[in-house]
Amino acid sequence: MKFNAENLKKWFEDDGDRTHILNYKLDNDSVVIDLGAYKGIWVEMLLEKIYPVKPKIILVEPVTEFYYFLKEKFKGHENVEILNVGVSITENEIQKKIYISNDGSSTNFKEGNPIECGFMPIDKILEKYNIDKVDLIQINIEGDEYSLMEYMISNKIINVFKNIHVQFHYGIDNDLERHEKIREEMRLLDFKINFDYPFVWESWGKD
Repeated sequence: MKFNAENLKKWFEDDGDRTHILNYKLDNDSVVIDLGAYKGIWVEMLLEKIYPVKPKIILVEPVTEFYYFLKEKFKGHENVEILNVGVSITENEIQKKIYISNDGSSTNFKEGNPIECGFMPIDKILEKYNIDKVDLIQINIEGDEYSLMEYMISNKIINVFKNIHVQFHYGIDNDLERHEKIREEMRLLDFKINFDYPFVWESWGKD
């Protein structure tokens, strides 16, 4: 998985992992979704930063090993729910092969051991929790962010989300062109950049 080296350097210089991706205004009525939660590092840092605020948090993680890790890690947090699926853009729930590596999992980058995991459409995830507004979503799904963002834009599901921070990855078909088109369409939908380190992390917000 490749990132933009120049933007990655600037991200670390700006301490982005402890500034940008934690600097959102949340309260006890907020909803936060983490797609590709892995081991819950971001949510752990976020909860520490905003304490004693306790928004509703939904962690979406397809790998059962990581799901049980998250269950144990957040077992004392009544505001945190964990869903053992990946996110898809299909009409129905499906099974897909996912590859487990040292730093996560991916359906696109075939590194590590493959396993079968369940995937649920983003629409169904929102319906499952009766959600029509999400204050913050993190999308870190190792290449599937392109198709997910395209799907949410075309179906206007994107308007459910107030803030979207997403990690785009190199190595996906037509990555540069698709990335630029997604950004153009976000602007047309009146989303504005919160912070911008392309192919590292970028965040979009809408009033």
